[in-house]
Amino acid sequence: MRQVILNQLHEGLSSSNGFVRKGARAILTIPRWFATARASEADFAMRPPSFANSFPKSGTHLLVQILEGLPDRQNFGEFLASGKSSFRFEERSVEESCRLIRRFTPGEVVRGHLYFEPQFAGELNRRHTANYFIYRDPRDVVVSEAHYLRDMNRWHRLHRYFRDAASMEDAIMLSINGLDPPIPGINYGNIAERFGRYEGWLSDADCFAVRFEDLVSEQQPKLVRQIAEFYAARTRADFDLKPAVERMSSLIAPKKSHTFRSGKKAGWQQEFTPAHRARFVEVAGDLLVRLGYEPDHAWANAELASK
Repeated sequence: MRQVILNQLHEGLSSSNGFVRKGARAILTIPRWFATARASEADFAMRPPSFANSFPKSGTHLLVQILEGLPDRQNFGEFLASGKSSFRFEERSVEESCRLIRRFTPGEVVRGHLYFEPQFAGELNRRHTANYFIYRDPRDVVVSEAHYLRDMNRWHRLHRYFRDAASMEDAIMLSINGLDPPIPGINYGNIAERFGRYEGWLSDADCFAVRFEDLVSEQQPKLVRQIAEFYAARTRADFDLKPAVERMSSLIAPKKSHTFRSGKKAGWQQEFTPAHRARFVEVAGDLLVRLGYEPDHAWANAELASK
């Protein structure tokens, strides 16, 4: 009966109803507390937590679905973000985020939007955490974020600014530029500044970084296997790779996410105007080159020349 109730609460975590999601998470704090209280160092070594970290609007739920296929996983609905909430929009201190990492439980899958800090990497290692980071073409991110903040999340503190944009084109430009000039109490810089807070995870040897575009391509089977192997290298328990990979692959269902809109690759090409392309290069510099999405800035110049 206990497991049936836990399964029902877990289903509630992906509900399209925000009150159901928050209620399920609130109830799950009770079994999570007991799991944390009785956990030993040996428990963490045998069943490392899995952290599904991401740059916002980059496929968090897809990564979570895959990680839930690892052996003996439990999702209590925990979400670790550098911001305290999308409504308050206040940044957590490094000390508070480290304290929340220390509350991870053995076998837990935790979602997050956690900036890179060396202290965070150290705490995750001490908790034996299998740390994953998913990111996406920042051009698709700004389009997805503009739609999400303008039309889908009316409780987000940024919603009013995206709602008041004259058009979707203006909303996308807002996502590229951030709030300019800045508004006291709201840290929402341009797209390069926002991604820069996460970029350190890409060079962290103890973090498995994966691109969303690769994870929804023909490379998916290979990457799911690598995700499993990354976990296997961090657990002292016996690990049967083949059935784990099969289960992880079987759980992939992007449309179950309450934030799912389209999941397209390179959807920005249909929504970017010449002004978006020019401004993106101005504020992002060589970001796309560093991330491997473009060899240079010709993508913007060529399009501008053809319009």
